[in-house]
Amino acid sequence: MQTKPRHTVVVIPNDKKLEVSYYCSDLKLKEKEKKDFTDLIIQLHDCHASIKIPKAKIKNRDVVEAIVQKTVINARGHLCD
Repeated sequence: MQTKPRHTVVVIPNDKKLEVSYYCSDLKLKEKEKKDFTDLIIQLHDCHASIKIPKAKIKNRDVVEAIVQKTVINARGHLCD
């Protein structure tokens, strides 16, 4: 299952605004994981980060966006490092 790409703006602690794209995909998961999990793919500039999350969470857009926000803020806007 793949979701449509979504976009959000993340404000990191130095007040810099970053445009982030994200979507969910099952392509790289093991067959036994595909029933319950999905990969949340976050793209910032040319960098990608992948986080395995329960599929139940993707039903709530606010929850997914909160994960994206937290991930980018914790990485201080550098997903490739």
